[in-house]
Amino acid sequence: MVEYGPIQLLVLAFPSLDKLKGELINEIFSLSEKGLIRVVGLQAVLKDKNGKITSAAVTELPEEERVKLGAAIGALIGLGAAGKRGALAGAHAGAEVVAQKATQREFGLSQTQMQKIADDMPNDSAAGFLLIEHLWAKKFKEIARAQDGVVLANGFISPEALIGIGALLAEGAKAAEKVKVEVK
Repeated sequence: MVEYGPIQLLVLAFPSLDKLKGELINEIFSLSEKGLIRVVGLQAVLKDKNGKITSAAVTELPEEERVKLGAAIGALIGLGAAGKRGALAGAHAGAEVVAQKATQREFGLSQTQMQKIADDMPNDSAAGFLLIEHLWAKKFKEIARAQDGVVLANGFISPEALIGIGALLAEGAKAAEKVKVEVK
């Protein structure tokens, strides 16, 4: 079985096309060229000021590897749903879905879903769906597994989240100051 690094989905909205200059896409492919990430799928949707919709999709995975990844994802879902029999059925289903969608270049979203997203977007805006494999983490994952390491949690902590946590801590500290506790 092919070993993959962690795969992450990022969805970004851009409320104004005026600010899009191509720097973000250049950075994505710079990270890829450095071997830090691999673009499993990138779907961009733009809606101009008149409501005209344009979309483009990109992947760095060759067709054969996309099918293998689809099989691996299907097998994991099937394993969780129905054990070993489910893993086998899921692998076949995952490979088949990816192979069927290869000609449509949908990268996980159906044409109907993409059209709904585009229709709901305001004029003069864009959205990007980025599915990346973290290549830098493959060795890390291998070492952790060899030591029976288990991921308990993962996620991003944004600066905004830290500010929110700080505000909650400040409120808690103020509340605690008002409570007089008598120690005996």
